[in-house]
Amino acid sequence: MDKFVRKLIEVEIRLGFLNIPVRGLELMPSEKQRIKIVIDGKEEELLYNPVRRRIYGLTKFYRKHNMKPKDEIIFYKVNGKYKIEFRQREIITEEQELKAAEKLLDLSGLSSLAKGNIVEDRIKELLLLHGQGLLNVYKPVSDIEGIDLIVVKNGEFHPIFLQVKGNFKLFHGKLLIMQVNKKTFTPHNNYYVVGAFFNPKTLELHDYLILVPSKIVAKKGSIVKHESRNMYRIISGINDSYKGKWAKYLIKKQELADALLAKFEEIRKHYKD
Repeated sequence: MDKFVRKLIEVEIRLGFLNIPVRGLELMPSEKQRIKIVIDGKEEELLYNPVRRRIYGLTKFYRKHNMKPKDEIIFYKVNGKYKIEFRQREIITEEQELKAAEKLLDLSGLSSLAKGNIVEDRIKELLLLHGQGLLNVYKPVSDIEGIDLIVVKNGEFHPIFLQVKGNFKLFHGKLLIMQVNKKTFTPHNNYYVVGAFFNPKTLELHDYLILVPSKIVAKKGSIVKHESRNMYRIISGINDSYKGKWAKYLIKKQELADALLAKFEEIRKHYKD
């Protein structure tokens, strides 16, 4: 059996032809003519031009298989018949990439506490870097109240409290799941929950965060049982195409500091010196 394998380029897919490489010319006729080729189990007659070294009429075939640049075509001649088959390039999903990254970084050795500290530190860095020098961030000695970070605006003494929920994996590769312990959760106007996905491949937070007022968590969060504890659960997409009930609480990570500065302005209206 004589054959060749080559990767398609964009213009071939767009115009519906196959360019014959030099190594495949010995398989082809020397004159312009229609040749019989078996495609997807059916015999078709397609035009071959030896001057341009092209087989025409493959638009339908490319569209049927949703062929993309770098997908491979297998062209061979056996028992006097031409045949064309396709071989799609391997598509690696984000979940597979993350699993590979986790294996490479050996994240299995990190405790939940260590992972939580990593995400909290990233959130703290975002607030300090984008806070225009107006914000300071403190960590409580203990988090028995579920408070991970305390944010203070310079010159003001009404802090904002944050509970940070970090994930190193996404549900179905696209959804962020946050669970908050109902027993230790006390909603307050100055209390917010921040959800973030830490990408183990890039070692950075995802571009989008979710910032939810604690009263909204208690009002709209689903109550589920987890390890004998009642939890508030939030499941949200984390990109601008997400349109679910938590979409209004999505923000870009660079906007977190500005969002909290705006919250401080709201707090000022409700408190008097």
